[in-house]
Amino acid sequence: MANRGRIYNNFYTPELWEQVNKENKLILDDFLTEYRQRKMSKGTINGYYNDLRIIMIYILKELNNRCILELNKKDFRGLSLYFTDECGMSPARTNRLKSAVNSMLTFCEEDDDYDYEINYAKKIKGIPKSRVKDNDDNFFFTFDEFIKVRDILVSQDKLQLAVLWSLGFDSAARKNELFQVKKSGLTENNKTNIVVGKRGKKFPLVYLNDTKELIKKYLEQRGDDNIDSLWIKGSGDNKQPISDSNVLYDRILSISKILSEVRGEECNIFTHSLRHSRLECLAQGTDTRLLDENGNPKKFPLEQIQIFAHHADLNTTQGYLRDHSEEQINEMFGIV
Repeated sequence: MANRGRIYNNFYTPELWEQVNKENKLILDDFLTEYRQRKMSKGTINGYYNDLRIIMIYILKELNNRCILELNKKDFRGLSLYFTDECGMSPARTNRLKSAVNSMLTFCEEDDDYDYEINYAKKIKGIPKSRVKDNDDNFFFTFDEFIKVRDILVSQDKLQLAVLWSLGFDSAARKNELFQVKKSGLTENNKTNIVVGKRGKKFPLVYLNDTKELIKKYLEQRGDDNIDSLWIKGSGDNKQPISDSNVLYDRILSISKILSEVRGEECNIFTHSLRHSRLECLAQGTDTRLLDENGNPKKFPLEQIQIFAHHADLNTTQGYLRDHSEEQINEMFGIV
């Protein structure tokens, strides 16, 4: 703790903080407001605040005070090296700073108020140490894990949660897009109502037949009501529509325990984890529900995945996928 305070005091001064890019300060304020709304502890929020002020002063001094949303992989790689090599920070402390940046930029990825698609900070590996995997890493779950988690939720009679998990995965939707889904018409075809995504784009979310059957079971269990939203809280006469998209965030996060048991290691998942994993699944052809003319799981070209994800740029889509270059090189030379 003493070392952390020394590092902070060596970086932060009121005079330097006054010079920090105002846009970066606004992003930080927005991020911390979100975490307060999620009822994070004061200690956690203060930790993020102090760590991210260090990062923003580093950007002021070393990266021309640019907006943090403009930084690329090279910038974030340099950040990690600076704190370890130039400042003598421990691997754990440097990774803590990196984790704080990852969390804030993941928030910007998911929030419709920010035109930000790829969190480049999470593309840079932290200094090796044992820690929980979460959406601040390049975290993906497999199609097989998706099915196992879905089936466990159904077996536990958590049908609404199973629908959220399945619809979120099938559609690769963002949190706020899922929040807009209405129950009417869902069992008639394989598309939701029109939702509004980032940059004001309007489109329906798509899902496969097994998810449609799951929606039918959930709506039968839910019974008749005059609530148009697909997502509710309470039961019987106490049913109400959820009023905040962060409820969906918390519900997806609650599935982390099941996924951890399925994969045999602790992990945290968030709504964006579903989006990344779904696009990777389509690119690698691992969804056994989608078959080509030969009856094999279909691999989709990057251009089609771009359209499905509603990305304006192909590089954005590529940034969502796992880097397989090392595996490909090993395969070329028969390296096990």
